[in-house]
Amino acid sequence: MVPDPDGPGPLSRRQRAAVLVAAAVVAVGLLVHTGATFLYLAPHNAATDSLGAGLNSYMAPEFVQSWQLFAPEITRTMTAVGARVELRMPDGTTSVGPWQDLTAQDLAELRGNPLPSRIRQQLATAWAALLASHDADQRPIGLRGLDSEQYLKRLALSRLPATPKGARVERIRFQSTDTTVAPPPWKRNGPAAAPVVRTYPWWPVGADDFAEGRTS
Repeated sequence: MVPDPDGPGPLSRRQRAAVLVAAAVVAVGLLVHTGATFLYLAPHNAATDSLGAGLNSYMAPEFVQSWQLFAPEITRTMTAVGARVELRMPDGTTSVGPWQDLTAQDLAELRGNPLPSRIRQQLATAWAALLASHDADQRPIGLRGLDSEQYLKRLALSRLPATPKGARVERIRFQSTDTTVAPPPWKRNGPAAAPVVRTYPWWPVGADDFAEGRTS
Protein backbone atom coordinates (compact mmCIF):
# COMPACT_ATOMS: atom_id res chain seq x y z
CA MET A 1 0.00 0.00 0.00
CA VAL A 2 1.44 3.35 -1.06
CA PRO A 3 1.49 5.94 1.75
CA ASP A 4 -0.69 8.97 1.19
CA PRO A 5 1.66 11.86 0.46
CA ASP A 6 -0.93 14.29 1.84
CA GLY A 7 -1.44 12.34 5.06
CA PRO A 8 0.20 13.12 8.37
CA GLY A 9 3.87 12.43 8.52
CA PRO A 10 5.73 10.54 11.24
CA LEU A 11 5.88 12.14 14.65
CA SER A 12 8.97 14.06 15.53
CA ARG A 13 11.12 13.09 18.48
CA ARG A 14 9.62 15.89 20.57
CA GLN A 15 6.06 14.84 19.71
CA ARG A 16 6.79 11.20 20.56
CA ALA A 17 8.26 12.30 23.88
CA ALA A 18 5.17 14.39 24.62
CA VAL A 19 2.89 11.43 23.84
CA LEU A 20 4.94 9.14 26.10
CA VAL A 21 4.88 11.67 28.92
CA ALA A 22 1.11 12.14 28.57
CA ALA A 23 0.57 8.35 28.55
CA ALA A 24 2.76 7.98 31.63
CA VAL A 25 0.84 10.73 33.48
CA VAL A 26 -2.50 9.09 32.65
CA ALA A 27 -1.20 5.66 33.75
CA VAL A 28 0.13 7.04 37.03
CA GLY A 29 -3.14 8.92 37.61
CA LEU A 30 -5.15 5.74 37.07
CA LEU A 31 -2.90 3.79 39.42
CA VAL A 32 -3.19 6.46 42.11
CA HIS A 33 -6.97 6.70 41.76
CA THR A 34 -7.41 2.92 41.78
CA GLY A 35 -5.18 2.59 44.82
CA ALA A 36 -6.98 5.39 46.67
CA THR A 37 -10.36 3.83 45.90
CA PHE A 38 -9.16 0.43 47.11
CA LEU A 39 -7.82 1.85 50.37
CA TYR A 40 -10.93 3.98 50.86
CA LEU A 41 -13.16 0.89 50.67
CA ALA A 42 -10.79 -1.44 52.52
CA PRO A 43 -11.34 -2.31 56.20
CA HIS A 44 -9.43 -0.20 58.70
CA ASN A 45 -5.77 -1.11 58.89
CA ALA A 46 -2.43 0.58 59.48
CA ALA A 47 -2.31 1.98 55.94
CA THR A 48 -5.81 3.43 55.98
CA ASP A 49 -5.29 4.90 59.46
CA SER A 50 -2.11 6.69 58.40
CA LEU A 51 -3.61 7.95 55.14
CA GLY A 52 -7.13 8.55 56.40
CA ALA A 53 -7.18 12.35 56.16
CA GLY A 54 -5.55 12.39 52.74
CA LEU A 55 -7.84 9.66 51.40
CA ASN A 56 -10.97 11.43 52.61
CA SER A 57 -9.92 14.76 51.13
CA TYR A 58 -9.20 13.10 47.78
CA MET A 59 -12.28 10.90 47.58
CA ALA A 60 -14.89 13.32 48.94
CA PRO A 61 -17.16 14.49 47.61
CA GLU A 62 -16.65 13.66 43.91
CA PHE A 63 -15.42 10.07 44.25
CA VAL A 64 -17.29 8.87 47.32
CA GLN A 65 -18.40 5.28 46.82
CA SER A 66 -22.06 4.61 47.53
CA TRP A 67 -23.86 1.34 46.93
CA GLN A 68 -27.33 2.67 47.70
CA LEU A 69 -28.26 2.51 44.01
CA PHE A 70 -27.84 -1.28 44.08
CA ALA A 71 -28.66 -1.99 47.73
CA PRO A 72 -30.63 0.95 49.13
CA GLU A 73 -31.17 1.11 52.86
CA ILE A 74 -34.71 0.12 53.65
CA THR A 75 -36.71 2.92 55.26
CA ARG A 76 -37.85 1.87 58.70
CA THR A 77 -39.27 5.18 59.87
CA MET A 78 -41.26 7.80 58.01
CA THR A 79 -40.86 11.35 59.31
CA ALA A 80 -43.48 13.99 58.62
CA VAL A 81 -42.44 17.58 59.25
CA GLY A 82 -45.00 20.23 60.09
CA ALA A 83 -44.74 23.93 60.87
CA ARG A 84 -46.89 26.70 62.27
CA VAL A 85 -46.26 30.42 62.62
CA GLU A 86 -47.10 33.14 65.11
CA LEU A 87 -48.40 36.29 63.46
CA ARG A 88 -48.35 39.86 64.67
CA MET A 89 -51.66 41.31 63.52
CA PRO A 90 -52.14 44.94 62.43
CA ASP A 91 -53.83 45.80 65.75
CA GLY A 92 -50.81 44.55 67.74
CA THR A 93 -52.29 41.24 68.89
CA THR A 94 -50.71 37.87 68.13
CA SER A 95 -52.30 34.90 66.44
CA VAL A 96 -50.97 31.35 66.10
CA GLY A 97 -51.81 29.59 62.85
CA PRO A 98 -52.67 25.92 62.40
CA TRP A 99 -50.10 23.22 61.76
CA GLN A 100 -49.21 22.80 58.10
CA ASP A 101 -47.94 19.38 56.98
CA LEU A 102 -44.97 20.25 54.77
CA THR A 103 -44.08 16.63 54.08
CA ALA A 104 -47.58 15.93 52.76
CA GLN A 105 -47.06 18.65 50.13
CA ASP A 106 -43.94 16.88 48.89
CA LEU A 107 -45.55 13.43 48.87
CA ALA A 108 -48.57 14.71 46.94
CA GLU A 109 -46.28 15.79 44.09
CA LEU A 110 -43.97 12.77 44.22
CA ARG A 111 -46.62 10.05 44.15
CA GLY A 112 -47.36 8.91 40.64
CA ASN A 113 -44.96 11.40 39.10
CA PRO A 114 -42.64 9.64 36.61
CA LEU A 115 -40.21 12.59 36.69
CA PRO A 116 -40.27 13.91 40.25
CA SER A 117 -38.38 17.08 41.03
CA ARG A 118 -35.38 16.98 43.34
CA ILE A 119 -36.78 20.13 44.91
CA ARG A 120 -39.17 17.90 46.79
CA GLN A 121 -36.22 16.25 48.51
CA GLN A 122 -35.04 19.52 50.02
CA LEU A 123 -37.22 19.26 53.11
CA ALA A 124 -36.00 15.78 54.06
CA THR A 125 -32.40 16.84 53.50
CA ALA A 126 -32.84 20.04 55.52
CA TRP A 127 -34.46 18.15 58.39
CA ALA A 128 -31.68 15.54 58.49
CA ALA A 129 -29.09 18.35 58.49
CA LEU A 130 -30.89 20.05 61.38
CA LEU A 131 -30.93 16.92 63.51
CA ALA A 132 -27.25 16.28 62.80
CA SER A 133 -26.23 19.82 63.80
CA HIS A 134 -28.16 20.16 67.10
CA ASP A 135 -27.66 18.56 70.49
CA ALA A 136 -30.20 16.63 72.55
CA ASP A 137 -31.67 19.89 73.88
CA GLN A 138 -32.16 21.21 70.31
CA ARG A 139 -29.38 23.77 70.67
CA PRO A 140 -27.36 24.49 67.52
CA ILE A 141 -23.81 23.18 67.37
CA GLY A 142 -21.61 25.90 65.92
CA LEU A 143 -22.22 27.78 62.70
CA ARG A 144 -23.48 24.67 60.96
CA GLY A 145 -26.37 24.48 63.39
CA LEU A 146 -27.29 28.12 62.85
CA ASP A 147 -27.09 27.72 59.07
CA SER A 148 -29.32 24.64 59.16
CA GLU A 149 -31.90 26.55 61.20
CA GLN A 150 -32.02 29.46 58.79
CA TYR A 151 -32.19 27.15 55.76
CA LEU A 152 -35.08 25.18 57.26
CA LYS A 153 -36.93 28.37 58.21
CA ARG A 154 -36.57 29.82 54.70
CA LEU A 155 -37.72 26.55 53.16
CA ALA A 156 -40.76 26.28 55.41
CA LEU A 157 -41.79 29.93 55.08
CA SER A 158 -41.65 29.65 51.29
CA ARG A 159 -44.21 26.82 51.44
CA LEU A 160 -46.59 28.15 54.06
CA PRO A 161 -49.71 30.08 53.03
CA ALA A 162 -49.38 33.82 52.56
CA THR A 163 -49.98 35.90 55.68
CA PRO A 164 -53.02 38.18 55.93
CA LYS A 165 -52.58 41.73 54.71
CA GLY A 166 -50.87 43.90 57.30
CA ALA A 167 -49.72 40.96 59.44
CA ARG A 168 -46.16 39.72 59.78
CA VAL A 169 -44.59 36.46 60.89
CA GLU A 170 -42.77 36.79 64.20
CA ARG A 171 -41.98 33.18 65.08
CA ILE A 172 -42.10 29.70 63.59
CA ARG A 173 -42.33 26.31 65.24
CA PHE A 174 -41.69 22.84 63.87
CA GLN A 175 -43.12 19.47 64.72
CA SER A 176 -42.04 16.02 63.58
CA THR A 177 -44.07 12.82 63.56
CA ASP A 178 -42.04 9.60 63.30
CA THR A 179 -44.08 6.62 62.17
CA THR A 180 -42.58 3.14 62.12
CA VAL A 181 -43.09 1.40 58.79
CA ALA A 182 -45.16 -1.71 59.42
CA PRO A 183 -43.37 -5.00 58.62
CA PRO A 184 -44.88 -7.43 56.12
CA PRO A 185 -47.75 -9.60 57.41
CA TRP A 186 -45.55 -12.68 57.82
CA LYS A 187 -43.17 -10.81 60.15
CA ARG A 188 -45.57 -9.11 62.50
CA ASN A 189 -44.78 -10.04 66.08
CA GLY A 190 -47.06 -7.59 67.87
CA PRO A 191 -48.98 -4.35 67.59
CA ALA A 192 -47.44 -1.56 65.59
CA ALA A 193 -45.61 1.13 67.53
CA ALA A 194 -47.49 4.38 68.03
CA PRO A 195 -46.22 7.43 66.16
CA VAL A 196 -43.74 9.58 68.07
CA VAL A 197 -44.55 13.30 67.95
CA ARG A 198 -41.90 15.87 68.86
CA THR A 199 -42.59 19.58 69.08
CA TYR A 200 -39.63 21.92 68.86
CA PRO A 201 -39.11 25.39 70.38
CA TRP A 202 -40.29 28.60 68.75
CA TRP A 203 -37.70 30.30 66.55
CA PRO A 204 -37.76 34.03 65.82
CA VAL A 205 -38.25 35.03 62.20
CA GLY A 206 -36.45 37.96 60.60
CA ALA A 207 -36.34 39.51 57.17
CA ASP A 208 -33.39 37.29 56.16
CA ASP A 209 -35.49 34.18 56.72
CA PHE A 210 -37.74 34.86 53.76
CA ALA A 211 -37.04 33.95 50.17
CA GLU A 212 -36.60 36.72 47.64
CA GLY A 213 -39.81 38.47 46.75
CA ARG A 214 -41.57 37.58 50.01
CA THR A 215 -41.32 39.68 53.14
CA SER A 216 -43.95 38.18 55.45
